[in-house]
Amino acid sequence: MKKSILGILSAAVLATAFFGCSSVVPLQGNNTAATNQLKVLGRVTVERPTNKSGYTILWQEALKQYPEADDIINILVDGKKKSNGEQTYIMSALVVKYGN
Repeated sequence: MKKSILGILSAAVLATAFFGCSSVVPLQGNNTAATNQLKVLGRVTVERPTNKSGYTILWQEALKQYPEADDIINILVDGKKKSNGEQTYIMSALVVKYGN
């Protein structure tokens, strides 16, 4: 009985390791037509308390710095805990303009 349970657990662990370690391969890598129509204006970064953060805050800051911006892409969010215990988010993104 113990051997069969051990065998089942071993098989489950091996199956998880084998099937759980997969990666997603993109179907298309480099879309040069889209890249040629995209101009990176710069990067925008803001740090805000977690309850006063989000896409809209980051977008508004992007428009302040780059009024001609069309969009923000490649958004990154990092958490930071200050010495007073306050949790903040540091958000950054690339600011872009579409078209030639």
